[in-house]
Amino acid sequence: MRTFLSLFALVGMTVTAFAQSNNIQLYVYSPKQAEEIPEASVDYLVNGLCTAVTTDGLAAQTGYMTQFLLMPKVNIATKNVLANTQQQVVLTLDVFLQVVDNISGTIYASKTINLKGVGTNETKAYNAAFRTLSKNHQQIKSFISLAKQKILAYYEAESENIIKKANLLAAQERYDEAFYLLSMIPSQCSKYDLGISAGLAIWNKYKDYSCSKNFAKAQSAWIAGQDYDAANIAGMYLSRILPDTSCYGDAQQLYRDIKTKVGDLWKFEMNVYKDDHQLRMAKVKAMQEIGIAYGKGQKPGMIIYKSMY
Repeated sequence: MRTFLSLFALVGMTVTAFAQSNNIQLYVYSPKQAEEIPEASVDYLVNGLCTAVTTDGLAAQTGYMTQFLLMPKVNIATKNVLANTQQQVVLTLDVFLQVVDNISGTIYASKTINLKGVGTNETKAYNAAFRTLSKNHQQIKSFISLAKQKILAYYEAESENIIKKANLLAAQERYDEAFYLLSMIPSQCSKYDLGISAGLAIWNKYKDYSCSKNFAKAQSAWIAGQDYDAANIAGMYLSRILPDTSCYGDAQQLYRDIKTKVGDLWKFEMNVYKDDHQLRMAKVKAMQEIGIAYGKGQKPGMIIYKSMY
């Protein structure tokens, strides 16, 4: 029987969902537009594209960076203001969509979609136009389908090179970036299991490095406060220490010390892992969470995009 601190108790469902369905990820990114589009309407555009992108086997992200970007560029084709009983703004928009590799700059798919929106002011007219973007929009469906096929083909061709790069990064102790690269290989790819195995091999090098770092942070947080808030901060770091690491025994002792001082008010509990399979899955989730955290700190590259043809 294996027991250890509840893994990433404060992270929760985001990582679990990501691990269970590691779909192709598109980061929906709206660059500065040539047109003066109201900020609220840009949010409508991004949300509409996220809804349209999220199909079987493909997921949209705005919370953390992925390698592939979906970028919209909006141009006003026509704009009319009708002075009836109530003013009506009528917009006809050309929305140019590109799916771009943020590393190489390769454009994997592009499409111009025409939208029309009517509202009592310009913001409402934009919102009405962007609201029509959905999974059921035929041009969106064909565009997303093409992009998905080409991105999957990229991973089929490049996964082994991605794994080699991840190993080089790990050798430089750039573990976060290594896990980020490996976490981007989608489960639809035939090399997905190779990526997981490579990540687990890197984890064996990373675990003691991470163990000492997280234990030191947990210990420092607890010593500084020795109260309920300090216990929660310490628990966040202790939850990242797995049972096959060198300082796990010290982590257990610190947990017991905190529990003795704080008592049942502290809801941080020990978890039970029945076998090596459960422990392996815990490691996979941990690697993916580290990759997500790294992705949150990245920004789209300022590169010149080029067609793949």
